[in-house]
Amino acid sequence: MNEFENKLIIKEEAYENSFFPKIPNIGKRGSAFILTGGCNDDILVTDHTTTKEIRKGKYTQLVEISTKTYLKEIRFNSPSQETFYSFDVYVKATICVKDPIVFYENRNIDVDAYFDNLFSLDVRKITQRYSILDYVGMDEELTQKLSAYNTFEESTGFSYQISVVSAKPGKEAEQYVKQQDQQKLDAMLKKHARGLANSSYTGDYIDAIMTEIAEGKISEVEAAKKIREYNEMNYKEHVEHLDELRNKGFITDREARVLINPILSEVGVAKQIQQVDENIHDSTTEDTGMEEFYS
Repeated sequence: MNEFENKLIIKEEAYENSFFPKIPNIGKRGSAFILTGGCNDDILVTDHTTTKEIRKGKYTQLVEISTKTYLKEIRFNSPSQETFYSFDVYVKATICVKDPIVFYENRNIDVDAYFDNLFSLDVRKITQRYSILDYVGMDEELTQKLSAYNTFEESTGFSYQISVVSAKPGKEAEQYVKQQDQQKLDAMLKKHARGLANSSYTGDYIDAIMTEIAEGKISEVEAAKKIREYNEMNYKEHVEHLDELRNKGFITDREARVLINPILSEVGVAKQIQQVDENIHDSTTEDTGMEEFYS
């Protein structure tokens, strides 16, 4: 027996039949009792079962089957939009035996394979429309589809109700998803880094200083001093920032040289630009720090 049967077929034991057979006690809640192994069809023991019926059937075995609700978890693979990768589909269903005799006749059924065959065709049609990189809304669509199934299967004797359906990229696809996410993150960070590197560090400050001169709050000498100090401070911070981006691989050595040129001009070291251009080479240049790198 598989796990499903072990949980729902509680007991199978020999039954002693005789001229005056004893009617099995059926008072246990959540259980159904079947007499089998006779010359007649199996019977479900009820309040209306008679000793004559049992004696004529010559039954030799008593089976107890649980009729309580049983939780079943089903897992199977279903292909994604990408040919080489699949989704791991998880279905949670509650199962209950409604026809104990039919259920017992099908006691050797592989329940996982049964549900796989039952669901896989419709699930496949849905999952194939979704990429493992973008499957928002797929769970809802799967749940809506599977919940519409007929919940009583006459051929198996049990009913079921779908409570949860979810799907995620399979193990083979996890590394691919991680690589794609990392590439997107790197591209976003590089774009952001270049935006920061290209942004003006002095424009707003200089505008504010010029306003103070026009309003007579400071002299031109004081303004020049403030702007020089501000540029020197920004230069240091900007160099450290570019150094960090370069070390982490968000920008190349060549990109760093191009990005530093406007900053060198702002602090009065434009003469270094020519040296930088003359020394441009491959990104394999040994990292010796931005100060030395641009000197």
